[in-house]
Amino acid sequence: MIELGAGHFTELCADQTVRERLGAVETERGAAVRKFWIRGILGLVLAVAALLTLIEAGWEVVAIIAFVLFLIGTIFAAGKPLMDVSEGLKHPVLEELARRCGMEYLPSDFDPPVYGRAQGILFGHLSSQTFTDLIHGADEEGRGYAVYEACLQRRSGKNTHTVFSGQIYAVHRRARSAAGGITAIVPDRKIFNFFKPASDVARVKIEGDDEFERRFEVYSTAPMEAKQLLFSSELRRHLLELRKTGAVSVFVSPEEAMVGVNSSKNRFEPGGMLRNRAPEERARLMFDDVAASLGTLRALRAELG
Repeated sequence: MIELGAGHFTELCADQTVRERLGAVETERGAAVRKFWIRGILGLVLAVAALLTLIEAGWEVVAIIAFVLFLIGTIFAAGKPLMDVSEGLKHPVLEELARRCGMEYLPSDFDPPVYGRAQGILFGHLSSQTFTDLIHGADEEGRGYAVYEACLQRRSGKNTHTVFSGQIYAVHRRARSAAGGITAIVPDRKIFNFFKPASDVARVKIEGDDEFERRFEVYSTAPMEAKQLLFSSELRRHLLELRKTGAVSVFVSPEEAMVGVNSSKNRFEPGGMLRNRAPEERARLMFDDVAASLGTLRALRAELG
């Protein structure tokens, strides 16, 4: 996994496939914007017409349901052309960036690395989970590493709330004893810290780092291993830095590790298609996101691998 620099951005924009997509994106975007407004206005008119007609017929409840359904359909139909243009630029750019880093890019429909073992202890029961934008590779020893985006939701009664939305970093670690423990590092929950993420873990205090103790709670089936893991001040510092961007959750087993970072920003995107931008600026947005994410992945591999 190479470190992306300014020269790599120039090479990216010079790639034939990427260059062709950059040259076509503004024309395609203009056509998609026109479709957005035409479909949006037409859908809104139909929604209002259906609402008024059904209310006049005395079907108030049906009128509200029909209005909401018309609006949902309108939003999807109007936004679809813009999404197609966005993905038409995004996928070739990310594929080329991953290739230049000796990695592979998958937009969706993949098995999220490490997530299967970590999900229960970090996030508990979920009602839905969506994974996108996987960039993954392996080193000369065959140990894999990856970064991808996840949106995890939980339903409570009629309400659904987002448990996690952000990036997940996954690494396979050097061979360790299979008898090793499982460690979970989760955001501090104040008065709710007495709820353990799993029945077989013990709470672990990290002495001498008050800032880390204020921000995180550590649980492990092998407390001494957890203390040894977090003996590294560099790992603690890095987790505190990541915590500034959003809640951070960490899973570590003898064979693998996963770090989830909540974020309000949807990364690896070329920017909203309703807004006029230079094509190279859109490529730069994605390039900077990938460079930053791979930098984080590189650091986590060094600290956890």
